[in-house]
Parts: sequence; structure tokens; C-alpha cells
Amino acid sequence: MKRFCRRDESGFTLVELLVAIAILMIGLVAVMQWFPLGTAGVETGRRQSTGVFLAEQKIEQIKAWGLSTAATQGFANVAPGGTCYTSVAPPGPCNNDNFNTIAGYPEYQRTVILQCLTTALPPNPAFTVVGPPCPATSTARLVRVQIQYRRVTTQGVLTAGQQVDIATVIAQH
Repeated sequence: MKRFCRRDESGFTLVELLVAIAILMIGLVAVMQWFPLGTAGVETGRRQSTGVFLAEQKIEQIKAWGLSTAATQGFANVAPGGTCYTSVAPPGPCNNDNFNTIAGYPEYQRTVILQCLTTALPPNPAFTVVGPPCPATSTARLVRVQIQYRRVTTQGVLTAGQQVDIATVIAQH
């Protein structure tokens, strides 16, 4: 009588190999579909960070103008209609920057909004908006900088965009 002896066959059959490849391909396709969303999120974050940087830069320029002792500068001129807006030489930091006017950042524009503030009397020592023009009792300014930037999609740059707002209060010391 002849006996069949089964050898120890190790490895995968062709069917097992095809099923494993099919499962890997399904997973790879799913990951690839999420990849554009991830890169768009990174790009959005980068543009927002750049917008915050540009807004903070403008606010620092306005603070420096307010601290200056030059004749046309100083805290009193950081006001709606003040030389912070109207100065030509050097250009006032409150001037708005349109698209293609900020060196190195052509897809961004900045808008400055200044409001005069005065402190309310106790028991509620808070600021209230007054003016323009700013009265002599106005001891603080609300400085808002709005940054608009164009959104980028896979099809290119869109004209409609996003906005970042930064606000701070500067006070006379």
C-alpha cells in the first residue's frame, strides 16, 4: 500500500495573496483621498499665521508712532484723521495696505481701524468709544487691524478670501 505523505507547504496561495493586495489597495486609496484635505489645512494654517504676523507688525508700527517724540508723531496723532493716517514722509503706519503693496506678501491687504477711548468713571472703570475727533480726555486708542488674504485652492488663487482681525488697546502713559 502506498502512503501519501503531505509535505509541509509554507507560504501563501495565489488567492490569499490577491486578497491581501486588494485590502492594501483599498486602504491606500482611502488614505490618498484624505491627503488633499490635509494639505489644504496646512496651507490655511500657514496663511492665517502670516496674516496674524502682518497684523501684529502693523500694530507695532502704530505703537512706535505713538511713542515717538517727533513733531508730527506721538500719541495725540494716533487718532482717526491724525498724521498717523495722513503723513506722507515717512508714510503713516495707519495707512491701509492694498493687495500687491506689502513687500513679499502680494496676496494680503491690511486695514487699520482706530477708535478713541476714554475711561468711564467708577464704579465701572471700563473704556467707552468716543469721537472722532478724539477729545482731550481720550487717554487710550482701540487699534484694530484687519488682514484679508486670498484663498488658494487646487485650481489656483481665488479672489474671494479669508480675514484675520487683531485688536489691542494702547494708552497714553
